[in-house]
Amino acid sequence: MPGRYDRSQRRQSRRTWNSRVSAARAVGVAGLTMLALALAACTSASTGAPGSSPALSTAPAATPTISAAAAVLPFDAPAKFTVRDGKIISASVIGAAHGTVLPGTVGADANSWVSDGLPKAAAVYNVSATVRDSAGGVHTLALTLKIAAIPQVQKLLFSVTPLAGWTVGVNAPVVIRFLKPIGDRAAVESALVVTTTEPVVGSWHWVSSAEVHFRPEAPWPVHSKVDVAINLDGVKAGPTLWGTSNQHIAFSVGDAHLTVVDGKTDTFTVTNNGKKWAVWPTSLGRPEFVTRSGNYVVLAKSPTRQMTSCNANITCDKKNKNYYDLTVNLDVRLSWSGTFIHSAPWSVAHQGVDNVSHGCINLSPARATLYFGFARYGDLVTVKNTSRTAADLVAGGDPGMADWNVPWSTYVAASALGSEVTTGVITS
Repeated sequence: MPGRYDRSQRRQSRRTWNSRVSAARAVGVAGLTMLALALAACTSASTGAPGSSPALSTAPAATPTISAAAAVLPFDAPAKFTVRDGKIISASVIGAAHGTVLPGTVGADANSWVSDGLPKAAAVYNVSATVRDSAGGVHTLALTLKIAAIPQVQKLLFSVTPLAGWTVGVNAPVVIRFLKPIGDRAAVESALVVTTTEPVVGSWHWVSSAEVHFRPEAPWPVHSKVDVAINLDGVKAGPTLWGTSNQHIAFSVGDAHLTVVDGKTDTFTVTNNGKKWAVWPTSLGRPEFVTRSGNYVVLAKSPTRQMTSCNANITCDKKNKNYYDLTVNLDVRLSWSGTFIHSAPWSVAHQGVDNVSHGCINLSPARATLYFGFARYGDLVTVKNTSRTAADLVAGGDPGMADWNVPWSTYVAASALGSEVTTGVITS
């Protein structure tokens, strides 16, 4: 029946609609759930777990390193080292062999250290540097600095007279002879120090560019002691000349010996501490070879010496009447030019009467023996009353004439430092 059919159909349609709505709701809930999960997954991938902070990326601080510019550093420049990836807080540089500290300064950037002066040549220094890295960590870094040796051709070599342990005369000069000319005399002279048992006024005096003397203004006090410190190690004496050693020369002063040789009376007078020791006849240089007047000092002694007119620059011609070639005994040298006091048995008859030598001062063998034993380095020998002066030998820097033949002011003027000095006092 139509009415029944319509009600039944409507009930069926209502059931179908309700089923579709329920399904749609289920699908929507599922979709929302999946979207929520997807959003949660995205959030987790970018920010981490819920409630966590974003992660920070921090690299570790670089480890500081220390180095020198070369495996062997030059001896003629300040020593230097640098630090990378850190700042120098402090540094000590100590000689491995001698334990001497090499002072230095940290640079303004705190990345470098430079010695205040020159290092010791051929030395090895141990470096200990305290360094702070970029993160504030503190490190102790070690380094060895090796310093080059001075080449042999650049070394300042020298000899000294008197030698250590000598007993000398009261007019003895201290003589230092260098093997090469000195470019910076002031630097060298500043490194020479004289001390004595009592203060003495003296001066250094450059005889030449390779020889310097020291003498007191007045003779050394008798029986005093003298110490000469030659502190040349590390001293730059010229553009390519360096001191490499120090020396101490200690010597004693003996009695005051004075010899006066008179060319007018041909006498040879010796005093010891002001008391007459001997008066002897002598013979000096003949008129064409006059012995020079002036103040000599005894330089050296030799028991025998071969003397020739050729070596004396007189003549090498054997036919010349002035030619001679003699073995001479008991020789006391007074000048490098060839003035000696010596034994002359061939002139005994002329001694005290006239002058017959080639410029030397003659004594009999017996008297020469006594004087040879008496004389010592630095004894003063004054020759007077002859017609020839010693000006040429003084001007030429002859060691036997250089010290006691000029006014004191002239002597001091030849000091590289330009002034006299008062010696320090020996304390031990």
